[in-house]
Amino acid sequence: HVGDGLLRQSSLCTDPWETPRYLIAVLKEPLSRGGSKGMHEAVDVGHELRISEPKNHFQLAPGGERHLLLAGGIGVTPILCMAERLATQGADFEMHFCTRSADRTAFRDRIQNSRFAGQVHLHHDDGPADQKFDIQNRLSRVQKDEHLYVCGPKGFMDAVLSTARAYGWPEAQIHYEFFA
Repeated sequence: HVGDGLLRQSSLCTDPWETPRYLIAVLKEPLSRGGSKGMHEAVDVGHELRISEPKNHFQLAPGGERHLLLAGGIGVTPILCMAERLATQGADFEMHFCTRSADRTAFRDRIQNSRFAGQVHLHHDDGPADQKFDIQNRLSRVQKDEHLYVCGPKGFMDAVLSTARAYGWPEAQIHYEFFA
């Protein structure tokens, strides 16, 4: 509950077993309809917010021997939690995080200082061509027991999902969350 009757959903950025707090990330949107603006202007560290019980609409699928995590911008919030959980379990995964620039990369220090930093590839729109994410190349290598997880802006999501489907990724191995 953001105030003035506004209700917004946010992705938790903490491991489900971490208590007694929840960490969320809210991008400050210049064209905010109230939620982003309300959070950035009215909420400070230490404020208590009224929330509902957490719900998981985007979770790791049972099974699967390998996991491919793709995040665009603030879509990293659920993907980062997945990476942390998979690292804790010793699971086989790789993560690609696409952002506009290194300066606009949420959780960059947290990722670079994590025990799984070697499994994360950062890609920046304003960076050199050789570090940009090659969707075609990576998604053309679908593996039998690999699950794909993607979250980010609509254009990013559409590109990833259409490419995965074009290369024959089974729907049961494609998992995603649109922010709406």
